[in-house]
Amino acid sequence: MLELTKYNFHSEISKNTPILVDFWAPWCGPCRIVGPILEKLSSEYSTKLRFAKLNVDDNQEIAAEHDVRGIPCMVAFSKGKEIDRIIGAYPESELRKKIDLILAKA
Repeated sequence: MLELTKYNFHSEISKNTPILVDFWAPWCGPCRIVGPILEKLSSEYSTKLRFAKLNVDDNQEIAAEHDVRGIPCMVAFSKGKEIDRIIGAYPESELRKKIDLILAKA
């Protein structure tokens, strides 16, 4: 998964292929549960959706800019615009369903 920072965030979310950004922090237990699931899904959806992570502790200004108030929070972008978000930790089957719905919008 791509690691985003304030230096590459805007250029990466502006690309043509939709991207799902996982806003997370190392101290967040639910984030550590969701992380490996997203890693697995990133390889399965590699032709349709890019996956990235953004550490909210290191990039507070970006989290605030996108109104991320709690984590885990996954925000889907298409050509720089937010198209959906997933808030909270979900099992793989639920995340897969939510991702499929997001891709239908992209």
